[in-house]
Amino acid sequence: MANIRKTAMGNSIDIDRLRLANESTITIGNTKTNARGDLLGAGGAVVKTKAQIQQEYYALNTPLADDAAIAMDPVQADPVPLAQPTAEDDSDPTPPVDTGYVKPRGSFAEAVASGTEVKQELLEPLKKTQQTQGIQRI
Repeated sequence: MANIRKTAMGNSIDIDRLRLANESTITIGNTKTNARGDLLGAGGAVVKTKAQIQQEYYALNTPLADDAAIAMDPVQADPVPLAQPTAEDDSDPTPPVDTGYVKPRGSFAEAVASGTEVKQELLEPLKKTQQTQGIQRI
């Protein structure tokens, strides 16, 4: 079904036909793409299609955590092996770092609350002149 819209002047415009007619037009701005979403190189030549860009994105952004995805080079499809310590390299000069949880020193609200002292005093009843005057400017 065609996506036909009416303009303010009453003219009918088929949006789908307009998109198809202009899908190879270079977009305005600094995105270096055409209206279809293809990545353009020098002279407006298509470097990567929209489908290739989506495949690369989905290959890098999996819904589950994966150590192999972190080690992958975005240009290559083969995973790059991570450096593993060997058995002969047992004399590591740097000690292991403890990455345990460290409680923060405190919040701003705790700092303010610890240094304040609350004193409650009863308010004096209003005088007769203040009660009859109505609303006053503070």
